[in-house]
Amino acid sequence: MESGLSPTNSTLYAQVRKSGPTHGMDNESLLRGNSHPAVTSTIYLGDIALTLLKVMQGHSTPKVVESPKFDEQRWTITTISGDLNLKIESYPYWGFGLITSCYLNKITINGPLAERSRLIFDLVASLPHNPWEFKRKGKFAKISDIKANEKEWRDHISYAKDDLTELIEFTLQEKGDSHEIEIAKNALADGNAPAVMRALARLEADSIDIEPEDVAPDGDVLVIEEEVPFVDLASEEE
Repeated sequence: MESGLSPTNSTLYAQVRKSGPTHGMDNESLLRGNSHPAVTSTIYLGDIALTLLKVMQGHSTPKVVESPKFDEQRWTITTISGDLNLKIESYPYWGFGLITSCYLNKITINGPLAERSRLIFDLVASLPHNPWEFKRKGKFAKISDIKANEKEWRDHISYAKDDLTELIEFTLQEKGDSHEIEIAKNALADGNAPAVMRALARLEADSIDIEPEDVAPDGDVLVIEEEVPFVDLASEEE
């Protein structure tokens, strides 16, 4: 699959639309919900980071590597999920932090391209707005190129769609058409990559064949890897 994307890492900028005192950090610099008893300071996480952590399945407890000072919306967190390493930096791109609508999240992901693209695909599908659309384009242009940033987002989305489409087609050729294939296609159309993978996994599990000679009459599976030696206990007692 041809792509101009980096094979190792992705860097994207997102406009934060909503933010509030939803989280905090404990004495070990771990991110916690604001009601956690160990919270020692408040962090305004924002809609981008909240959604990204939600769609990044099985991630470790995020670590706050740059904690807020007087500005609760200025921070850096990191987390890991499988082969993916994620860093989110939150800071204002205009207004010295006095205007809540002028905050961005710089998202850096290291890991396999297919997994990075699917994570970004899931993030965009879960947001009510395009994250690359900034409130004040002229001010953001001093941080990064607007068109290049949008292209980076769209290229990741296209890569994920193409990758998932190829996976569905490959499974279709291997297993034949089925209800799960239709579910996978519909999930892809809805922008739901995890549902695509679940449907294909179910199809794979259902198609695992068990050889007839390995099945006992009562339905139990017999696993015999080697010949069992015969021991004549009667002769040993003599």
